[in-house]
Amino acid sequence: MDRTEKYRIGIIGGGVAGATIAELLSRIPGIHVTLIEKAGALAQGPPFCHLHAGGFLYALQIPLEEALSLLSDSLLFARWFPGAIIARPTFVAVRVGAA
Repeated sequence: MDRTEKYRIGIIGGGVAGATIAELLSRIPGIHVTLIEKAGALAQGPPFCHLHAGGFLYALQIPLEEALSLLSDSLLFARWFPGAIIARPTFVAVRVGAA
């Protein structure tokens, strides 16, 4: 680390949120950002907004397993950061017999 760098930050996950925060933090003088992503490109998975935008989860656009994983991750996020969630009624519907 050279003398101009004050902080080194590692971000795990190059989805929409990870890539965005890495870009924004890298603009700040004195901060060196390392973004770690297991996929071959950034922002390849479904964004978190699939769940929170209007309270809908668009399960028809992604495989059911990904939708359930996204829901699980979103609920975990809500438990970790309860102040970041605006309380609203939430409904989750999965088609029976969905392929």
